[in-house]
Amino acid sequence: MNIDWSQLITKSMKDAAEQAAQLSAAKAELSSRNTRALAQISRIQERIDTIGYGIDAGEATPEDEAEQSALLVDLKAWKNYKFALGKVTVQPGWYAAPVWPAEPKVPVIVADPQTVAADLI
Repeated sequence: MNIDWSQLITKSMKDAAEQAAQLSAAKAELSSRNTRALAQISRIQERIDTIGYGIDAGEATPEDEAEQSALLVDLKAWKNYKFALGKVTVQPGWYAAPVWPAEPKVPVIVADPQTVAADLI
């Protein structure tokens, strides 16, 4: 009987493969969460800026200004979330059992081009 030692898989090799898979999954999840956070920050900031143009031009209504104030709170929450995501990888054994920060609520932006485009489809 011939033994093909190249086919040998040890427990340490299995453990290393499992850890590599956990790390890969955690990195993918972190990347996904970061991408979502950046998209929300950009979306909210865009609306805040647009309302700011109306304020600067003297065209904004009190409702516009109230919307901007509310969005500033949402923007801060999303930026805090993004910052907290940056600390996930320094947790002990982060990829085996990461503790994810709570994702903030997604604000409704009626004049959001993404929402309008989705409604047309």
